[in-house]
Amino acid sequence: MKSFGVAAEPTPSPRLAAAAALFHATAAALPWITGVPAPSAAGLSLLAILGLGWTVARLPGRHATLVALRLTARGCRVRLRGSPGWQRAELTASSRAYAALLVVELQAGHRRYGWLIARDCLPRDVFRRLKARVRLDARI
Repeated sequence: MKSFGVAAEPTPSPRLAAAAALFHATAAALPWITGVPAPSAAGLSLLAILGLGWTVARLPGRHATLVALRLTARGCRVRLRGSPGWQRAELTASSRAYAALLVVELQAGHRRYGWLIARDCLPRDVFRRLKARVRLDARI
């Protein structure tokens, strides 16, 4: 039963952005620290740095494509940056809910969008409702 609604428009989280940057910097440095041969280490470091771009695109803020989300009993709608109005979307099975972090993956049309949402990005009740909704949809 998915009868409760959620309207989310997360705010940027400097702590989440710093954690993401630290995570990717560590991933880029580890091949060099562990003594991986130089060509492989360079490739792995490049992948970690390119992954940072993907992660930053998923963090709430003015750089993200996804601006707002509405989940109701009638379905899911998203508002995209630069696009007027709301578009129909679906939560995908790759969405995950953790204690203080939500990984929200959506499909609107033929494109996929997502957010990494920390607890401090949303009001407490909205975060709890969205977390419950992601967990509920993941089980179905």
